Amino acid sequence: MDVKLPVAGLVAEAWGLALRAALPSLPWLAGLMVTAGLYRLALYLHAGAIINLMLLVVVFAAGVAFSLRVYRSMLGASSGTFLKLAHANLSIYMAFLFVGVFIAFFLAILPGILLEVSGRTDLDAKTDPAIVQAAFMDMLPTAYGAIFILACALGLWALCFFAIRLLLVGAATVSRGETMVFRTWPWTKGHALRLSVAAMATHVGPFFAAIAINAALAPLLGTAPAGLFIGGALGVFLLAPFLLAGHGLAVSALPRLAPDAAELAEIATSG
Repeated sequence: MDVKLPVAGLVAEAWGLALRAALPSLPWLAGLMVTAGLYRLALYLHAGAIINLMLLVVVFAAGVAFSLRVYRSMLGASSGTFLKLAHANLSIYMAFLFVGVFIAFFLAILPGILLEVSGRTDLDAKTDPAIVQAAFMDMLPTAYGAIFILACALGLWALCFFAIRLLLVGAATVSRGETMVFRTWPWTKGHALRLSVAAMATHVGPFFAAIAINAALAPLLGTAPAGLFIGGALGVFLLAPFLLAGHGLAVSALPRLAPDAAELAEIATSG
């Protein structure tokens, strides 16, 4: 579609939708907070792989339930199902995992290749890690280090680009009532830059603000079981603006970018 997205309008609408959905989704957010707190507690107490995996599944399910409620509140509709949204989310997570592992593997072996090429050290299985680390730090200010930094930047860009291009998956799945997954990929073609700028205000800013606040509060909570549980729950609560505004940006962009936008339900004007 030949559409020029209004960045400021998208951001304003996204935060307006976030405010509208905040209260209706509060019980589901509370459920997500509880499951996150339990999962963090289980990890710290070494509860075992099976229990950790079971709790991770519960956290995923709570997240899908919260996301479904948020989308329904924003779209003003009761379309979409838990299973279809779970299918879409899981598919996206697996795709991100595949791409992320590939990028991480490449970035893990790249320093060794650059060190060998630069002639700073001969690496083998018996090389002292301290020597490798010192050689790597010595290499960073050089052209070889610039290549590594550029590769890291490109890897981060690839993940962000992938995320932006798939921004509409959840909103479209709930709006259409069917699992969309990669069918929304063409809809965002040519709009990645404007969506990325808008995402700075709906995703990046709220996310890092939550991380910073959580890191500042972590020492106060300590490592007692109660503190660990509260820390996990608090982390989700602090991420609520990020989650709500992120959903809002997707819902705001959806009717503007979907091929048959006129047939989509208009964004509700009341909760």
